[in-house]
Amino acid sequence: MTSEERLKALNAAFNRYRQAPFFKDRLPEKPLASLEELKSIPFMTKADLIRHSPFGMLCVPQAEVLQYHESFGTTGTPASTWFHRGDLRDNADQVNACGIGFRPDDTVLIRFPYAISMIAHAVHRAAQERGAAVIAASSRSAVSPFPRVIELMGKLQVTVLAGLPLQALLLAETAELLGFRPDRDFPHLRALLLGGEPIPPGKRRLLEDIWGVPVFTLYGMTEIGTAGAACRCGTLHPLEDYFIFEVWQEDLTREAPPGETGILVVTTITDKATPVVRYVTEDRVRLIPAHCPCGHDATLEVRGRKGHTVTIGDRVLDLWDLDGLVDRLPCRRFWVVGVEPPGLRFVVETEPPVDSLPTHLIDALAREYPFPVTVDLVPKGTLYDRQELLRVGIVGKPRYIYSSDEMSAGTYLRSSKV
Repeated sequence: MTSEERLKALNAAFNRYRQAPFFKDRLPEKPLASLEELKSIPFMTKADLIRHSPFGMLCVPQAEVLQYHESFGTTGTPASTWFHRGDLRDNADQVNACGIGFRPDDTVLIRFPYAISMIAHAVHRAAQERGAAVIAASSRSAVSPFPRVIELMGKLQVTVLAGLPLQALLLAETAELLGFRPDRDFPHLRALLLGGEPIPPGKRRLLEDIWGVPVFTLYGMTEIGTAGAACRCGTLHPLEDYFIFEVWQEDLTREAPPGETGILVVTTITDKATPVVRYVTEDRVRLIPAHCPCGHDATLEVRGRKGHTVTIGDRVLDLWDLDGLVDRLPCRRFWVVGVEPPGLRFVVETEPPVDSLPTHLIDALAREYPFPVTVDLVPKGTLYDRQELLRVGIVGKPRYIYSSDEMSAGTYLRSSKV
């Protein structure tokens, strides 16, 4: 979609969005003359969504809505998102922009949570629209514990596993506990479809090595839908037919230069039941102008939440940075990190046959980082009790970063367990 087409779509969308109480006096009455004029509209935040839930953002008659979802802020108060028929169609199309290419001979096991969350439903519909069979295994459910999912993957000849990266990792651990090799004993599996947290290159390689199949990624959130999808080359691209993307410096006073890290701000430009206009996602990203062999001219690098960072001196490290450091270690599956003045302390589970760090790696870390980096190797099972995988199926999103007090007290040993 060209800039002119996006402007036309934006102005048409604004005509519909003004029907929502929140946007009635917030959007200009006259059509925008350029996309640059969009920046005159105030930022919209998660607090706005929460304050005006459940109906204040709804811009269509309630009789037209078909589905309801919620997301949560740091206060635990839900933000409402409504979907009408067009939303559900767009959600499926956004997922199907991914290069994974669902097809009629696929059997897709969905391990994303279905309850209130949106992504599982979007992937479910997207797969079925391409003729694929779906197994709605969900997560956070005692009905589908990890061993049962492994059983289903084998007997139903699953070709695509879809879920959070942590789920893919813990399912691999479960398979190994049951005597399987993930990269050998699921011969019908052809790909993983992952989302819900940042997937830096190291984490992607780790999961591809463990399962022996390519990883495709999605980026989005319940409030906006799927805003980024990996192409057939595995590169994540912004979906510019559905959104206008801005990247602003963390204090939101000025835009970040092209290719630099900043906070993603998103505006929907399609017919939405619950739209967002200049929504501050709180996600640290880089929007990189770069031509891809698939034909896209921009890459979206999602580096993690603004609040999920550590600061050492004047240097801010996000999950992308931290994972990059862990990627250099011989043990990479399970780790946490915290600030231990004047540097960082990582706690990493050992992976046989490794029981210590090589001296040359310790020396290299000391040379390359302007602050001390301590890596404590702890026994397998310290952060995640593997036996719990055989009993329960409840796992939330992982937490990697802890305060210095929590690290000292060993709180991470409790908080990180299944």
